[in-house]
Amino acid sequence: MGKLKKILGMLKIFRSKKVILITVIVLIVLTLPPLGYYAWQKRIPQKTALVLKNIVHNLFFEKHHIGDIYGVVHIEEMEEIELSKLKLPEEEKEEEETKELEKELKELKEAEKVAKAPKPKPKKVVKPLPLEEYPKEFLPLKKVLHRPFKMGACAICHQVDEHGKVVKKGKKYPLTKQRVDELCYSCHKERYIKKYDHKPVKKGECLKCHDPHQSDTEKLLTAKTVPLLCASCHAPDKAKKLKIEKVVDINVKYKHKPVDKDCRNCHDPHTSDYKHLLITGLDWKMDFCLDCHSKVKDPKVRKKIDLTEWIKTVKVKHDALYDKDECANCHNIHGSNYKGMLLKPQVKQCLTCHDEEVEKKETGEMLINMKKHLEENKYWHKPIKEVEKKGGCAACHNPHGSNNPYALKKFFTTEFYLEGMKLRDLICFECHKEKERFTLQKVNSDKITKFRNGDENLHYVHTQGTKGRTCIACHDPHASKWPTMIGKYTDFNGILFPIRYKKTETGGSCAPACHDEFKYDRLRPVKNIGEVKEGFR
Repeated sequence: MGKLKKILGMLKIFRSKKVILITVIVLIVLTLPPLGYYAWQKRIPQKTALVLKNIVHNLFFEKHHIGDIYGVVHIEEMEEIELSKLKLPEEEKEEEETKELEKELKELKEAEKVAKAPKPKPKKVVKPLPLEEYPKEFLPLKKVLHRPFKMGACAICHQVDEHGKVVKKGKKYPLTKQRVDELCYSCHKERYIKKYDHKPVKKGECLKCHDPHQSDTEKLLTAKTVPLLCASCHAPDKAKKLKIEKVVDINVKYKHKPVDKDCRNCHDPHTSDYKHLLITGLDWKMDFCLDCHSKVKDPKVRKKIDLTEWIKTVKVKHDALYDKDECANCHNIHGSNYKGMLLKPQVKQCLTCHDEEVEKKETGEMLINMKKHLEENKYWHKPIKEVEKKGGCAACHNPHGSNNPYALKKFFTTEFYLEGMKLRDLICFECHKEKERFTLQKVNSDKITKFRNGDENLHYVHTQGTKGRTCIACHDPHASKWPTMIGKYTDFNGILFPIRYKKTETGGSCAPACHDEFKYDRLRPVKNIGEVKEGFR
């Protein structure tokens, strides 16, 4: 409290008018010099005078109207003038002189650079070697000539004597370097140092693929085409002798187009950062294939299908696409003698997996051992029997997946019943076009159907109405003991009932769970005394 009283006592001095006046004068004296110096540096007084001078000149000497000051600024815009940005005449003159000096200095520096720079050497024009001077073993000349060979500059690669003549030792002409690849790299600066090297490149065997003098093929290749060059080592017979694991047979019926045209569509012939010397990092098992095969032609619908999207979105997926080698589980990547570039004939290819019971992952249902089923039954469904004409397994199933049960190409019900003419939507009717077989109640022609009792059409009886039986109620779509493809069992709600079919020359009979034994005869109609079981009517 004592200190506060002292401070208040000192402030009593400022109550005097004389003290206040002296204090104000001192502050003005102290602040004016810095403000004046700042104003001088910015030329504020001179610039203000310049603006006013221009205004007076325009008003009185140029005789402009007082309300319109042309050449300077409108009165309402005066407030927007920033005097600090205006330049005096002497400042503008100095700035122009500075720019001119800088320009002259820049030109001098450029002239010095040009003077110091070495003069470009005149290009050497080397005339090609005259035709008569080429050794006879190289005539007639081929389409592509190695540049040193074309110029006749043999000394670039071969040793020469004091007269400039190529040295010959026995049947050979010694090179200027011990290793062929080191000689090649003396001009061809690109070395192959990626993760995976082609063996000839790694060993420095450039001459296995390239001719050092001339060739009829681009890049001085030693074969007529790139595929033929690759096949000179990778063909089955050559690969076996040279102990090469990667075998490619280009002499096949169905060739992969990139292989047939140029192996470099997929592979780098020298070096690569990816396995199998592939040109991209895409997984060769599926992604690499789909990079080209994302769109394939479907001859039936005459449009392109995005195979990548199809494989990812379909409900029923084919396990072969995801096991081990994926696409290569079924296809030979380079080509084969079987349609679709399959590893084996189509049916045999399918049976490499379907030679045992296979679980359907979507439903847990066990699919039958198809190989065993075909071996046990004499009569095969025509597509399976006549693969080339009818399409084999792929006539009905899509090997890349489907939205229909059992990867079928078109709608097929797994139900026992299907109402009336909805049967026509089933995949079976893609091939079986006979309309009368299912629309006529009375028939007397074997061409329409042999499944009749007198003229009563039994196909019509079984398929029409609210409880129309589907095709698989009676028929096996793969193989049967009878030519009419009658099945051994009928599947009713997951229960297998034996059909007990018996064939006669003019008809036959069956006794499934649906009804008692019913007979039929095309020539002598039979009156059946049995009845249809309850629940199947």
